[in-house]
Amino acid sequence: VLAKQGLIPGVKPSLTVYKLPGTNQETYMQGLDGLSERCAKYYAAGCRFAKWRSPLTIDVAAGTPSALAIETNCRDLARYALICQAEGLVPIVEPDLVLKGAHSLEDAVEANARVLGELVRGMQDYGVHLPGTLLKTNLVNCGKDCEPQASVEEIADANLRVLRRVLPVAIASVNYLSGGLSLDRATAILSALNKLKRERGGDRYAPWNLSFSWSSCIQLPLFDLCKTEAKDESGLP
Repeated sequence: VLAKQGLIPGVKPSLTVYKLPGTNQETYMQGLDGLSERCAKYYAAGCRFAKWRSPLTIDVAAGTPSALAIETNCRDLARYALICQAEGLVPIVEPDLVLKGAHSLEDAVEANARVLGELVRGMQDYGVHLPGTLLKTNLVNCGKDCEPQASVEEIADANLRVLRRVLPVAIASVNYLSGGLSLDRATAILSALNKLKRERGGDRYAPWNLSFSWSSCIQLPLFDLCKTEAKDESGLP
């Protein structure tokens, strides 16, 4: 049914988030065991891509993300990507430094550069075909509790700096998460990002497709429209 509508189904093969021993409450995602066999079944069922999210936190005082958490999560993402490609699936790799906390924009720049740098290094070390990989990542942004909040122009500049610092041209598309931002805020940042890219030379300056992969920030305004203050008199539990 999906194929007839021009839709391509995918799968999220990761399993459960666990605490990573030796860290300050940091986590890693389990699911690599038996992944090859599962991917073969997913492909046979019609899936053509997969997505694996690895959440990380930025807390300068607590020392996160730690080197151990970065290496563990990024190397796992690289192994996942290699297994997916071996079984015919396009891997979407999703390192996600969440926006909670009070870290500054420059703290976010440094943390994101470390994470993306380790991810790229891991994929290159393991022989992942980078042109056949999609990057789904968080917007480089200050924490939600940071005061004052950075402007959309400052955030756009920070994201371009990180990409130019660590991301190879072979990864053709960067698809940003909304990170819990409102639809208006996320759209404004993405628009400013692409505007700044054009002003600085377009693909010669930043040779990546800069797009989005949003769910909640698109869905939540629709949920708000469905809210009602009317009294429920149906009598149903």
